[in-house]
Amino acid sequence: FGTVPDWQRIEGDIFNMMDKMCEVYQGAFWEFSMLSNGGAFIWPDMLETSLQMFNPHNGNEAELSPEAAGIAVCLMVYSIWSFKTESSVLVEYFYQLRDYAMQHPEQAQIFHLID
Repeated sequence: FGTVPDWQRIEGDIFNMMDKMCEVYQGAFWEFSMLSNGGAFIWPDMLETSLQMFNPHNGNEAELSPEAAGIAVCLMVYSIWSFKTESSVLVEYFYQLRDYAMQHPEQAQIFHLID
């Protein structure tokens, strides 16, 4: 992410988006996952195995595992930042994570939440 303008703020925006979308989220240690296609995302390591998520941007709700919630939140933040910074790097990270999400067992819930 080093070539993305203000890239240090992306992580904080992911945490803030999670806070807005998940009522039980009160902060957590976040795990980092590298994908075989070169992508990456983070997800909250929480005791809860199922999180009720609400997207204030479209009104959709979904119940997701912490990993799937991290995927959804990262997809949203990557998209917002790609438009804000016009960074081709973030566009690539978005599509790499989207490809991974399309193969995820919770793909229907992830895409319902963010679409």
